[in-house]
Amino acid sequence: MAAAYRIVARVTHDTPEVGSDAVMAEIDETWSEQEVRLLGTVLRVLVTPMSISRTDALESIEALGIPVNDGTCTEARSQLLRGYAEAHSRVEEALHFGLNIARSGPHQLLAEDWPAGLRSASGNPVPDPPNAAQASPAEPPPAQKNEGNLFFAKTTTVRFSEQLDELHDVMFEANGWQPDNNKTRHMLEAFAWLTGDKPMSDYEPADIDEYVRRLARIPKGFDWGRLHEKGAMAVPFDPTTYPALPSTYRRSDRTINSHLTKLEAASNILKKTYWLHRQGFGQVMDFQEARKRISVSDSDPKRMPLTEANLVALYGLPLWQGGGGCNARVKLVRNPTIYQDAAYWVPLLGTYAGTSREEACGLELVDVEISAETPYILVQANMTKSKDGVTPGGLKRESRRRALPLHPQLMRLGFADYVAAIEAEGWDRLFPELYGEFDADAQYVRWKKPGGPKFYGTAWRYMIDAAHAIEPLPKTSGGKHADYHSQRTFHYSAMAGEDVSEALLARHVGHSQRTTGGRNYNRRALALGEERELAERLAVLVREVPIVTGHIPTPPRVNLLHLNKRSRVGSAPGRNAADRFLA
Repeated sequence: MAAAYRIVARVTHDTPEVGSDAVMAEIDETWSEQEVRLLGTVLRVLVTPMSISRTDALESIEALGIPVNDGTCTEARSQLLRGYAEAHSRVEEALHFGLNIARSGPHQLLAEDWPAGLRSASGNPVPDPPNAAQASPAEPPPAQKNEGNLFFAKTTTVRFSEQLDELHDVMFEANGWQPDNNKTRHMLEAFAWLTGDKPMSDYEPADIDEYVRRLARIPKGFDWGRLHEKGAMAVPFDPTTYPALPSTYRRSDRTINSHLTKLEAASNILKKTYWLHRQGFGQVMDFQEARKRISVSDSDPKRMPLTEANLVALYGLPLWQGGGGCNARVKLVRNPTIYQDAAYWVPLLGTYAGTSREEACGLELVDVEISAETPYILVQANMTKSKDGVTPGGLKRESRRRALPLHPQLMRLGFADYVAAIEAEGWDRLFPELYGEFDADAQYVRWKKPGGPKFYGTAWRYMIDAAHAIEPLPKTSGGKHADYHSQRTFHYSAMAGEDVSEALLARHVGHSQRTTGGRNYNRRALALGEERELAERLAVLVREVPIVTGHIPTPPRVNLLHLNKRSRVGSAPGRNAADRFLA
């Protein structure tokens, strides 16, 4: 391409065909036959004498205020074509030295000290031109001296942490996010800490790669603290105190990708302010490019599913067979009783409906339809799962909104009676004990960490620890044991029979459709009726998912503990799940 532009610069704009003499003047013995043929093709198809016409040259010199005559028009056309040739040559040289033009922007190709400027951009040594010793240093362009740096339109002394509060608020408003218990703020603070909390205009793409490397050296379970306030982030980051970690302690690539996703959302806002590209468009800080590629191995998955044996052991505990009351639910007692609450029902909803922990814990009575021809629960945003008390919440993504048919085993064990009992108590929530308790004045007080975290802390870890003592939980090569979400993996795996379509599975578990047809046209419930669609999925559910609760007796009635004592399981005999979980 560079050679083609130099060739057409040697002929007039109205030359009908470039002659061989002009071509031979450009090439030498280093050109291969294939390259010569390709040059001929370029001159016929892509680069012709009219690539820059006399009119183009005329407009350029008029814009510069240069006198217009045949000589200046001819010279202007030649200079424009040679500029195109120089651009192609510089791109080739930049790529040779590893400069990512798409990421850093084409302005780097305009450096007056080319190619010496490649040193700072690529990190690779570039030999000085032969006359470098005699050449006077180039005067920096005015824009670089006064208005910005190599990447951004403006310089500023404002540090990342100093604009973090405003950035955090704008991110949530621009994306319609609900409060997330300061998870996003933590990710922004972590970026500031790990990159030295520099002035905004001092950041560059290399900082993203350095951030990812440093984040990978922060161990799982690390006590971060708050930026400039307390804990590890109260003092500047010292990379020498955080060596490379063995894989057992290293945070997963998925966790790193979640940080990069939030930072990409931040960059999309900052590219219009502090991180405005020098050219006025494009994005310098592209966090998406640093995302880790997630590889999934069938022989070594990131999460192991619970097995039928694990679930049979779980539902064989006294909690479902008959045991004690508050903090003795997995212990044998003289007068065993089956109590129903979140501890009883939430695992069953995970097994037979495929709900996530938060979906099951946050159900409301209006989300349960027992009287339908096919009874179902509706997973949707509601006020129980709201993070701000104003906007309904609880949906990870819109595809998670779905109706789930209730398995006959849930109905056999008295789910309808439990719903009626909770309604008789006057609750809107299906599991009110997960969201608050009665204080001394008989006022219902909401927990600070309600829903799923409360269920895990008072119920799940004790019952799964007790089941682990009977039937050890499977674990990954990295030592991660199967957890509550492993029930969802079990449910999906069981449903995925040979003749079960991916579209049905996606609707059932709330995954996004992969195909254009699935995303835009598959509206089976609307087209054929919701009842038919529910009945079809129930038939697959009953056929494919194994019965792991056949040994649970049908409770003769619904027994409810006092609200403050519900879903408090306690450790199994001889175990202490609070201190030695799964030990």
